[in-house]
Amino acid sequence: MAKPSEDMIELTIPCHPRYLGVARLLVGGLGAQAGLSVDDVDDMKVAVSEAVTNVMDHAYGGGTQGRVLVRYRPSAGELAVEVEDTGAGFDPSRLPAGGPPKPGPEGGLGLYLVRELTDSMKVESAPGSGTKITITKRHHG
Repeated sequence: MAKPSEDMIELTIPCHPRYLGVARLLVGGLGAQAGLSVDDVDDMKVAVSEAVTNVMDHAYGGGTQGRVLVRYRPSAGELAVEVEDTGAGFDPSRLPAGGPPKPGPEGGLGLYLVRELTDSMKVESAPGSGTKITITKRHHG
């Protein structure tokens, strides 16, 4: 985990799609503050949306009882975002590597899109222990 920063912002939202826009709004303001381009901010908005939607779809059995913690760490030329839940968790080694996965009944494109739209993605999880996805986007002048 990155060292704490006085510029870190934490947002805790209910696990319900109507709060997804709130998580995206902070990306816009903080991405601009960090010096990201409009295209980089747009990519990060989609990536954060996909990561939060992944929690809403999978972490709590598709229910709306859980919470989603989103941490934003803007710095010069970079925005890092952590999306964390205390839900079901999974084995990250089962994530497909390489090209896009074949969508199935449970989806499958969300984390692939996150990985493709950001400069780095780290997934920490285990069955029964929740999940934390850390994504970073850097300024690409």
